Amino acid sequence: MIKKITAFFSRKQVVLYVYVLLSLVIAFQHYFLGSGSYNNFVIFRASIFHLLEHQNLHLEYPAEYFDQFLYHPSFCILFAPFAFLPVGAALVLWALFCSLLLFYAIWRLPVSFENKLFFWWFILIELNTSLHGQQTNPLIIALGLLTFTFLEEGKVKWASLFPVLAFCIKGYGLIFAALFLFYPKKGSYIAYSLVWFFVLTLLPFPVTGASYFVQVYKDWFDLLLADHRGNFGFSVMGLCKIGWPDLTDGDVMRIQLGGVVLFSITWIAALIRHTFGDIRGRLLLLAYACLWVILFNHASESPTYVIAVSGVALFYIANRGYLKPWPAVLAVLVILFTMLAPTDLYPLTWRTHFFRPYLIKVIPCLLVWIVLQFQLLFIHEKHPTLH
Repeated sequence: MIKKITAFFSRKQVVLYVYVLLSLVIAFQHYFLGSGSYNNFVIFRASIFHLLEHQNLHLEYPAEYFDQFLYHPSFCILFAPFAFLPVGAALVLWALFCSLLLFYAIWRLPVSFENKLFFWWFILIELNTSLHGQQTNPLIIALGLLTFTFLEEGKVKWASLFPVLAFCIKGYGLIFAALFLFYPKKGSYIAYSLVWFFVLTLLPFPVTGASYFVQVYKDWFDLLLADHRGNFGFSVMGLCKIGWPDLTDGDVMRIQLGGVVLFSITWIAALIRHTFGDIRGRLLLLAYACLWVILFNHASESPTYVIAVSGVALFYIANRGYLKPWPAVLAVLVILFTMLAPTDLYPLTWRTHFFRPYLIKVIPCLLVWIVLQFQLLFIHEKHPTLH
């Protein structure tokens, strides 16, 4: 009986149906709860109309929604197909688009079906969390995975597009462009990236005209500066704030600078030691980028952890048979205290008075990143072909 159940849930079609069903249930649930339940979607939807009316995209519009539009100006245009549909249909299609692009990106990874299956199931809870917030994070990690896959396939033109697209949603998505350093045709990659930057930056221009176009990007830049103030996030900086309540914005920037230095050292060490010479080494570097970009991001929140948890999945896949028993132990800790921490599995008092204020969700992913950091810098090993 157990073998039959395992075999059933090991079929690609079954996983696909689960992703579709999850998306539909969440979309319909929020639609029937009303617009207050899908506030982020309302923000995305309103942005193109504010752009058409030549308004400041990043002001608060309390009559329409709470919070602010915190995204790149080109995202207004990218989201427009969903904005002009009826709300219910758009909400359903948005949820499906986010989950199915991630499903497809995992399917395209150059790893065994067993590893894809693990990846699909491992991130499902965190995908659920992100979809409930109508977040763009599943798109960011999907574009990161596609960057990796297309670089592996030598398709430089398209591999250079995905990080730029991610950047035009949320700026930190550009981190995946750093992977090009471990592949040939670096000059072509840079040239194509510049072309994509130019094209995607100009997306709002037909709507804005010249003068408002400049103002739109000025408003966006002002937002980026303001967004950093007093923001510690579900991050290393947030954990430091718990231990040192007097932490300032300047301290946040210094911690982030330290993270940038560590990232640079890790990338340089990989280039010097050529630990990226096979797919396992490159998967470890991709996992590092996924974890690092969330842990050192002052704007990280619970739904962004679909990106970090994808890094954990990659860490586990690349380390199967290595570092025993740490990959499995750390994966279990991530399930228990990162993925399940915001859920009803735990009593409300635990979530309210312990898990959230002490950022327990961050700690397992931070442990994975520390182990991965040590592995990339200090463990010299030969990387056989991944099976």
